[in-house]
Amino acid sequence: MAIHDSVLLGAMSQSVDNLTMCVCRKLRIVRHKAKHVTNPRTDKQRVQRAKMKAAIELAQAFAPIAKIGFPAMAAGQTGYNGFVSANLQAVTVDEGFVATVDYSKLACSSDLKLRTPKVTATLADKSITFTQESQEASSWANRDDQVYAVVYEKALNEVEMVKLRERGENGVTSFALPEDWTAAEVLVYAFATTVAGRRTSRTLAISME
Repeated sequence: MAIHDSVLLGAMSQSVDNLTMCVCRKLRIVRHKAKHVTNPRTDKQRVQRAKMKAAIELAQAFAPIAKIGFPAMAAGQTGYNGFVSANLQAVTVDEGFVATVDYSKLACSSDLKLRTPKVTATLADKSITFTQESQEASSWANRDDQVYAVVYEKALNEVEMVKLRERGENGVTSFALPEDWTAAEVLVYAFATTVAGRRTSRTLAISME
């Protein structure tokens, strides 16, 4: 932008070539038009927005689980942020910029080198039976680590957390699905945390029998 005082321009307010001229507060102002405008909605940006939107929608449902599953966050970060970041990898976007979640890759917990628990699940009459197998202590596991199951109804985008047993225990735990849940839409996951809750295992996606 420049201030111009040519008598040839007079008080005109119009465009010539790549210049725009106008009068402002009795001053004649000349502006250069931008020849190249950067598109803020490139395909790459649209893909990223679609992935982020899908991850945020998941995080809204999984927020209570994220507080436990993502404990070791940097200053100023939250478990919610950790969940969103970890689950971008579970979202793919097609050529029409429609996002799809691969639920087998869903992360309910951060992988902080704790051993994954051994849990299976059976669904019958809108009730899930979790069967847990005990594990011995090791460099990456303590017998008193707490094991959790996560039950997700994807059509309603609703989640319930089920506290199972300590890692060193065998046992069975039952969970009744809420009345408005559809059994065919239910997915199940499990992970473990230390007693202090500072370390977690990666998430185990469980195929129900």
